[in-house]
Amino acid sequence: MPAGDHKYKSVIAGYDPATDTLGCRNCGGQYMMGRPTGEVPLNHDGIPCTHHYDSATIGRCLTQYTCRHCGDGYTIDSGD
Repeated sequence: MPAGDHKYKSVIAGYDPATDTLGCRNCGGQYMMGRPTGEVPLNHDGIPCTHHYDSATIGRCLTQYTCRHCGDGYTIDSGD
């Protein structure tokens, strides 16, 4: 995806200076230690979802994220 005018884009993981892009975080890169897969679930309208995650704290340091459009979900343990 285009890197835009981010002030510190050169130090963001996944930044490619040759194409001035950042790796897509919509297709698997949002998961803990995840890498973009190029695939996303379909939303309720049957088109690839652009994800909008709602979060819920389910433990002291555990947060669960669920997409309101397709139901995709993942959890992150912050370890704090």
